[in-house]
Amino acid sequence: MKILFYSSPSFTDCDFPLVKAFQELGHEVTYLIDMAPYNTKAGLCNVQKQKEQNGIFHATDYDELKIYEKYMDMSHVYIVNRTVKAESSWTSFLLVLEVIKLIKREKFDVLHTDMIFSMHKILLLFIGKWFLTIHDPAPHTGEISFKKTLFTKMAIKLSHRIALLNHLQLNNFCERYSLNPQRILVNRLGIYDNIRYFATPHVQQKTKNVLFFGRISPYKGIEYLCEAMMRVREHIPDATLTIAGNGNIYFDISPYEKQEWIDIQNKYISMQELATLLQQSTIVACPYTDATQSGVIMTAFSMCKPVVASNVGGLGETIKDGWNGRLVPPCDVNALSDALIDLLSDGNKIDEMAKHIEEDFFEGAYSWHSIAEKYIEFYKNN
Repeated sequence: MKILFYSSPSFTDCDFPLVKAFQELGHEVTYLIDMAPYNTKAGLCNVQKQKEQNGIFHATDYDELKIYEKYMDMSHVYIVNRTVKAESSWTSFLLVLEVIKLIKREKFDVLHTDMIFSMHKILLLFIGKWFLTIHDPAPHTGEISFKKTLFTKMAIKLSHRIALLNHLQLNNFCERYSLNPQRILVNRLGIYDNIRYFATPHVQQKTKNVLFFGRISPYKGIEYLCEAMMRVREHIPDATLTIAGNGNIYFDISPYEKQEWIDIQNKYISMQELATLLQQSTIVACPYTDATQSGVIMTAFSMCKPVVASNVGGLGETIKDGWNGRLVPPCDVNALSDALIDLLSDGNKIDEMAKHIEEDFFEGAYSWHSIAEKYIEFYKNN
């Protein structure tokens, strides 16, 4: 099967393993990554200097992406390089026309995206039957906008079929957009195993370290984690916290900045840095106030790190409480601190959870091959 997969740097950490799985199953995949000046450092992309002309380039024309040649076949991976921020510009329109020409020339069997096309890119949805994977069926707290809502509705209406990544939000999604559930595939995310290629030997694990990583946004609930860790320290004096990610810190973090046992890295975290942080960590925390599914969890699981997370969105479909992590009610500082104390005080429990993660997510129904096969069946039946 000849597949076009069109996405953005933000989703490269989950797209790369999916594209790799398609390749390993014998399918021909052309993978387009839509890059603009504001997303050169996102997901697996850490581009230091963007090319100065619009166009479609081989991904490996960027030195920073050559490393992934060790991970998968990069010969049909391209950067759709947009040099201006404005999607509505004339040059952006011309770039969309280039993509349209490529699609018509190559005559793909399947057109698939996990982007919400906006502005000129909406034209792409008129040139074939698109399959659309939606990562966030409902907007996150603090991230609602008229533009995003409008283009999401348009993309859903114009796409041939839709895929979601958890079952729990299916009914609400169908009600929100007046959709027949028969039009929807529910698939899942696999582990973001590309992070393992950046791990280095002999990295020492920090003593009882809790790691939060990822984009900082109001729905991430970091303020509850900081407060919970103050209580954790009363019971486990050598517990530490690392907060690593880019974004505006939306609450008063000054009381926590004074704590020597909290390491705050408010910046873009490269894959090499993230791999080291994960190797050093004991457990990962996702204290979200709302969520869909979480790439953070799948990245943590790729390094066999148990996760303490809020029981929101589809997180409960990935984390089995007491098996590979702990689930707690959102915004509940006491429950969060109790779960952290439970794991940090029992190294054997953490080791058992790590074994369960490896057994469950590296093979079988949770693997990327299984996920890719489910997509292929969906394509064939529609």
